[in-house]
Amino acid sequence: MTVPGQSAAPRRRWLHIAVPVVFYALLGVFLVIAIVTIDWSSLDGLELSWTPLIAATVLSLLFRYLGVFIWLRLLHRLGATGLRGHYTELTYIYAKSWLGRYIPGAATWILGKVYFAGRHGVPRSRLAVSGILEGALQIVATLVVGLALVLADPRADEVVPWLRWTMIAALVAGIIALTPPVFHRLLRLAFRVLRRQAPGDELFPKWGAMLEAAGLYVAGALITGASYYLVVLSAYPDVAISDAPFIIGSASLASAISMLAVFAPGGLGVREATLGLLLAVVMPPAIAVVIVIVLRLWSIVVDVLFYLLTWLARGRRRPAPIGTEAQ
Repeated sequence: MTVPGQSAAPRRRWLHIAVPVVFYALLGVFLVIAIVTIDWSSLDGLELSWTPLIAATVLSLLFRYLGVFIWLRLLHRLGATGLRGHYTELTYIYAKSWLGRYIPGAATWILGKVYFAGRHGVPRSRLAVSGILEGALQIVATLVVGLALVLADPRADEVVPWLRWTMIAALVAGIIALTPPVFHRLLRLAFRVLRRQAPGDELFPKWGAMLEAAGLYVAGALITGASYYLVVLSAYPDVAISDAPFIIGSASLASAISMLAVFAPGGLGVREATLGLLLAVVMPPAIAVVIVIVLRLWSIVVDVLFYLLTWLARGRRRPAPIGTEAQ
């Protein structure tokens, strides 16, 4: 007679081995695809200025570490306990899951954190809710920054109307969906569809948590937008400082659109097309094409560098359980 739980244990051990292997295999495949699809011939003769490029890399890494901070704040706001003292491991989990954006499917980044952090004891219900909030708040915040900076520019009329109105509609829909009463209803519906137990009141984020995270993501959008401007400056020194707000806004809009394009791994192609269209307002179109290629390659390098830094900080020690038992 089979003792209940005996067959489940080997299955769980098998999944704990198979899931990371599949994750890294898919990640490797789509990172290779992202690199080989770059038009390297367009970069012939390109000379980069290293000072603004290094500064851009520092700012971009700062944005990623800010993302870790926002994630931990949301988990704390949702009632997750026992996180203190495990920040190094959680940062590594975040960086590993962040790379999951290169795997097709908008949920990969969220599911990565749910799986990897859940294995260490962080409640999965809180991980799932915080992940959904992160994605939605980041899209809304980047749309706010992007639309404010682009539409405030006198050259905004040169941006194709359908793009402006699509982004405005997406922003309005996102704000409505994130108001606590609406978000709570959507959360209940999601749990019902997944046939999970109805979420407790502690999983319903309040206005304070929403506004705090949204404000931090606005700051993050400005930081990452500034890093994009510095990369543009490194490749095209003739760009004027007065163009910085428009470029920062363009980078924010392109990032938001790439997150909404769930079919494209890491927003590959979608971000470049949008950004190239917007950058052509402030520079010759041929130069804009080269710059979006540089930005894509640089972004991949920064993502991998972020992962390596967190991996080195984590070291070889075996992580201790985090928080309470996973739910």
